[in-house]
Amino acid sequence: MTTNELSPLLAALGRSTVAASLAVIVVMAMRRPLRSLTGAGAAYALWLAVPLCALATLMPAPAVDAVYAPVSILPALRQAAGPVIAAGARPFAGTATLFLWLSGAIAAAMRQASLQRRFARGIGRLSLRGDGAYTGQGCTGPALVGILRPLVVVPADFDHRYSATERELILAHERAHARRHDPLANAACAVLQCLWWFNPLIHLGARLMRIDQELACDADVMRSHPRSRRAYAGAMMKSQLAADSFPLACQWQSNHPLKERVMNLNRRTTFAARATGRILLAAVMIGASYASWAAQQQASASQLYNIALKLNADGLDISPRLLVHAGEKAALAVGEGAQQWKASFLVTAQKPGTVYVATTTVHGGEQVGQHDLLVALGDQAGIKVATDNGGALEMKIVVTEAPAK
Repeated sequence: MTTNELSPLLAALGRSTVAASLAVIVVMAMRRPLRSLTGAGAAYALWLAVPLCALATLMPAPAVDAVYAPVSILPALRQAAGPVIAAGARPFAGTATLFLWLSGAIAAAMRQASLQRRFARGIGRLSLRGDGAYTGQGCTGPALVGILRPLVVVPADFDHRYSATERELILAHERAHARRHDPLANAACAVLQCLWWFNPLIHLGARLMRIDQELACDADVMRSHPRSRRAYAGAMMKSQLAADSFPLACQWQSNHPLKERVMNLNRRTTFAARATGRILLAAVMIGASYASWAAQQQASASQLYNIALKLNADGLDISPRLLVHAGEKAALAVGEGAQQWKASFLVTAQKPGTVYVATTTVHGGEQVGQHDLLVALGDQAGIKVATDNGGALEMKIVVTEAPAK
């Protein structure tokens, strides 16, 4: 990967980080009111807004056709040379930033894998029970283990620790996890924690998401067993609290606030409220995703740039200027017919004082060059393009901020 290719990658990481962080803040503010109004299931599903908002910032902007302005006649172009990076751009900083992020992501993934491996070793050898669950000799409490084909694993003293009613409720809870594909959701959450290892909001959101996940399963079980609230609460009390949380397991006795779970058992939500919650949830998802996409497009296009060009081709010198909003194409056209040469420029803001300029050259309707430049505002970048007959075209670019109209 070249240095110029790093810039849009880091910009995408920055945009998605901001969107995901804002989404976590909004979900944290909405989860309790939404749970009270429409049930625990809607509050849990609301966490899907976090990855959706992040993905929305990575969606491409709508295509904008460049308007080519005739400037002057230049010789025919056939072959493009590589780009010349502008003085003042600092490619090492981008490479170092990417290396730091990647190192942190790998370290976070290794930690997640280590926790899961320790959990799997602690369970020990599994034995199939008559109720479809498995007994793990080292398992301290009921859990759903696995991603694609999850298994319900219970401790060796499961039959002695819990009554028949409590065992039925616990197994119903774990099967609700499997039916809702919660292990897959936990795996996706673990991946996001690795990608955004540096963001404390993501880790806080992951912990709260697991709480809402348990509350949603509790609500499912209580709808099927409305008269078993006391037995269900008793099973919670008997379950030993785990000291650690494991990324890919749904632990029935996990470290979720026990008081909150017990209190939530008495909350009844009507079908109409749950249906309303689904409609509201869909509206929030669509609105938040669109807002994330539109916000980054609007922020990108708000800045106006002045592109000063100096072209030299076989003794012909011209110095056109182009005015363009960030994220929109500016272009020039030279000549006519098969000898016409076109060049387009797409400017994207990077960190303060730096822009990313994507240039494309076309001759006779055929693309002959594509260059990506990381340019410090006010500094000069250059592109050299060779011709078939040994001539050369040199294009120098200086980008500055222009006052918004």
